[in-house]
Amino acid sequence: MYTLLILLILIFIPIPVMMRHMLSGRNAYRGVLEGSMSAMTGVALVFLIFWSMTGATFFEVLNSAMNQISVDDMNLSSYYAMGMKDLEPDAMRHALENIKEITKLALPGTIIVLSMVTAYLNYAVISWVIHKSGKKISLLPPFRTFSLPKNVIMGSLIIYLLSYITVNMGIIDKSLMMFNLEMLFTFVFSIQGLAVIFYFGHTKKIPKFVLIIVSGIFILTWLGQTFLFLLGLTDVVLDIRKRFSRAGI
Repeated sequence: MYTLLILLILIFIPIPVMMRHMLSGRNAYRGVLEGSMSAMTGVALVFLIFWSMTGATFFEVLNSAMNQISVDDMNLSSYYAMGMKDLEPDAMRHALENIKEITKLALPGTIIVLSMVTAYLNYAVISWVIHKSGKKISLLPPFRTFSLPKNVIMGSLIIYLLSYITVNMGIIDKSLMMFNLEMLFTFVFSIQGLAVIFYFGHTKKIPKFVLIIVSGIFILTWLGQTFLFLLGLTDVVLDIRKRFSRAGI
């Protein structure tokens, strides 16, 4: 029930906030940011209500539920029937423990990423529908023009420093904090990297569906994610799109 409620919050809570930006002609990306923040606030309130009703945090319940899962409970016969290699029990237990640990660590960062992606898609769809009706609103600029602010590097360093201090004070678990910071920074700079790909795809007149397929391959592979992260970071520091634009390439 709570999972469904969180999904509904991520989808619907940002809409009124973003609508205000659309209709007032404010910056579209600012609307997406505030919409995603409103969604995260709504999810935080759900967690607070859950704690007040049960006396346990959502993360404690998740941890307890994950700890109850064992290799013996899993029906692996169907996987083996598809030709998967029969792993040793110790290897299966080790793999399962890694999956459970990553799932627990990734929950906060996953919610933040989902709130951003959902808000962006929400804004794009709703603004397109309203624009088609003839009303003048603030539309999202082409994705190929997306760019993080220049001070994002300094901001990232400050966040890492504050996180380091917080961890050493024992306020937040080190693994939880660092895992989610890495996830969020990788996501943010990878989005910049994707914008660079769409920019060069547009200049070379590559069909958009090809760019989407290539982007999907990058996003779904570790090597591709690393490439997008480095490409986005390089673009923030060197502004390679502007340099290539000036060179007429």
